[in-house]
Amino acid sequence: MLGIFNLWMFYVGGYAIVYPLRIWAEKKRGMPFEDPELTAQRKLMIPAAVWMISGLLISLFVPIDFGILFYPGLVVAIVGLILVAIVFHSFAKQPGLAVSGIQRYSRNPNYIGWTIYFLGLTLIGWTGSIWSILFLCYLIYTAVYLHWNVLHEEVFLANKYGDSYTDYLERTPRYFGRSTDAKTQGNQEV
Repeated sequence: MLGIFNLWMFYVGGYAIVYPLRIWAEKKRGMPFEDPELTAQRKLMIPAAVWMISGLLISLFVPIDFGILFYPGLVVAIVGLILVAIVFHSFAKQPGLAVSGIQRYSRNPNYIGWTIYFLGLTLIGWTGSIWSILFLCYLIYTAVYLHWNVLHEEVFLANKYGDSYTDYLERTPRYFGRSTDAKTQGNQEV
């Protein structure tokens, strides 16, 4: 049932916390977080709009459950937001291709952070109702959509940055794992 104390509060709240950090990082760096050439591609814009709007619409109907999963879900959601905040802080310090800071350990920590955040929201609203199951489906859609987006970004960035991006691909895991540099061998990519 549509209500004031539904999951949308956390859904919107997460964006309200993180997007000012994004704006700050873009101003400090002097360039947008997402490459305008990439985001202008229609094949990426439509799924992004579907992703954001569907999450908001479903969250309007998922009641917040203050049961056993609420506090673990809250902790998980906060960890996801902290990771996204770290990404923007790291991004603000790097001109060009972001390859240091947290991006040294993951090529896509922003996407990991958002997925963790939505996992937390799924736990916060989990009741087994049709709406919480739909939000679980949204979490799965999030993981699939973000991975699809990553695959498109990798092709775009390889064309834009050439060998420097290819070197980054070889030494840094897509999501998480052990980064390789001149001192270490092997890449434990997940």
